[in-house]
Amino acid sequence: MCGLFGIVTATGTLTDRDVRCFVTMGELAQRRGSDASGIVRVDARGSVDVVKSDLPFRSLAQSVAGRHQLSAAPDVRIRALLGHSRLETHGFSASVQNNQPIVLGQWAVLHNGIVTNHRDVRGRRPHLDNPEVSSDTAAIAVLLLEWDELGRTRALDDVFGELQGEFTVIAVSTAGELVLFTNVGNLYTVLDPSGHRLLASEPRQLPKDLRSRATRVSLNAAEILVLDLELPANEIDVVEADRSADRSFSGAEGLHLTSTDLDRRFADRLAAVEAAALARAADVRRCSMCVLPETFPGIEFDEGGRCSVCAAFAPPRYLGLDALETEMRLASPDGRSVMVCLSGGRDSCYVLHLVREMGFDPVAYTYDWGMVTTAARENMARMCGALGVEHILVSPNIRKNRQRIRRALRAWLQRPDVGTLPILMAGDKPYFRFAGIVASERGGLPAVMADHPLETTGFKSMLAGARPTTSPEGGVSYRLGPSSLARMVASYGLHSVRAPGLLPSLVAEGAVGFYDYYMRDHSFVRPFSYIEWDEVSIERVLRDEYQWSAGEDRSSTSWRMGDGTAPFYNLMYLIALGMTEHDALRSNQVRAGVVSRDEALVSVASDNRVNPLGVASYFRTVDIDTHWALTHVEQFARASGLQ
Repeated sequence: MCGLFGIVTATGTLTDRDVRCFVTMGELAQRRGSDASGIVRVDARGSVDVVKSDLPFRSLAQSVAGRHQLSAAPDVRIRALLGHSRLETHGFSASVQNNQPIVLGQWAVLHNGIVTNHRDVRGRRPHLDNPEVSSDTAAIAVLLLEWDELGRTRALDDVFGELQGEFTVIAVSTAGELVLFTNVGNLYTVLDPSGHRLLASEPRQLPKDLRSRATRVSLNAAEILVLDLELPANEIDVVEADRSADRSFSGAEGLHLTSTDLDRRFADRLAAVEAAALARAADVRRCSMCVLPETFPGIEFDEGGRCSVCAAFAPPRYLGLDALETEMRLASPDGRSVMVCLSGGRDSCYVLHLVREMGFDPVAYTYDWGMVTTAARENMARMCGALGVEHILVSPNIRKNRQRIRRALRAWLQRPDVGTLPILMAGDKPYFRFAGIVASERGGLPAVMADHPLETTGFKSMLAGARPTTSPEGGVSYRLGPSSLARMVASYGLHSVRAPGLLPSLVAEGAVGFYDYYMRDHSFVRPFSYIEWDEVSIERVLRDEYQWSAGEDRSSTSWRMGDGTAPFYNLMYLIALGMTEHDALRSNQVRAGVVSRDEALVSVASDNRVNPLGVASYFRTVDIDTHWALTHVEQFARASGLQ
């Protein structure tokens, strides 16, 4: 889930022009993650030098240590420059040993992806491991050390075959060897006019005149290049560059919070709020056909107790798999290549499986805005690794994004208004924009998205005054009329006047997210418009074939398990309305004939349970004191009439 890049020459030396090309490649890699970065320099004297920091690559390259790494004395021939731009997943980036390259023994390892069984791999080889390193990349270094220790009697393909998940590797040894390996195809290589080999996670990082000639490193086939150092190095020299001023907080530890870390007093206080909210929800009048409550915005009931949403419902028509295949093949530039939007949740993971099963050659695209859960990230790694699917990641500056959420959440908690809750999720809306950008970069691939009418939650915008256009099947159009847009803008603006801390988020990411979600063209292929959504069979396929995780430790249901904000915002809706988005989902299922009303009532009672670990993780991820936040939640509950 990071960006890799490099320039290697077997003979001669890299010039200043080559160094500038390397820096440009690194700056472009930052789109894949900018939480930390590192550079490996190999020269003909046998020196392997590493510099790394929790700075973005651009800042690292401009630092004193970075500039020194990218230059050399006149008599020093640089044979290779290798770089890494990190998206923090496993291992706190403020601890330099967790940033890449990971150095163990005679190996420096750069890695993109997630090794999902890294603890098992390392646990079986404690004598080769460094327990101070939390990064999953250490598992790769440990396997390479064992490969050396056992006399290299195993093929490298077999060595890496022990790993699970998604992994692309560039590793360099003090003997002057360069190992390239990928199980998902996330490594491109091309020779420039000087005969230098360029390496990159994506073709877009390469010079424009070389992109069309770039080829992917073969899947599951390790390639070893020999740099032919004149004097093998004895050890790898590691230097820590300047450090980030805000290194005390990244937020990632919140995503790794465990039940043993959970404050029992916090859990008990939250349980009291939950009990009161669920008790009131049980007494709310509900539709006699579905389970929507009377608190659903704009709802009306007829004399028989049937709600207005049910009255307007018409069974959907599914065109079938053949029609879906036809649309994708016609939209694909070569009849087989498509881009699947992958979030790590059950629906998108299943669609990736389905598209591959249908005989297409997909690439996966993910937008990670900093609130994607660890379970979702690992699910994506499992899926892409098992299917051999290239994974294109776009990630903003996650640390800054979490700081923005922190500012907005503090302001919202002090003056809560459920109508403006979506402002806290505005940071994920550039997903739509980058889907179009990435699809275009890859030659105009059709973007396949796993949303479907059953998961419609139009009530969120309705609470801010919108009147979405509904379809008979229960879906809600992304498009809003001018009057709805005006009412929403007025609602958010009024709340920002009462809670000024919301204004920066409203003006910046709120405005951008509003445009990306409601006004930008959404040109996606939607498989669940062609085939029926079957929750049970989807989860069975994912769990049985891919060991997919529903993230039960942080969520009461597998839906939205990939979104770290969901436990909090559903709690707020439960307090204010006696319902959550799960009520809308189950009601849509009832109308579609997927479940009975009685089954939906049972599901809702379970779905709406509050998971304290999920709520605490959200607060910790954005660096808000859990008890301070819970005090304001309790105040909101009392103001909403809960005892």
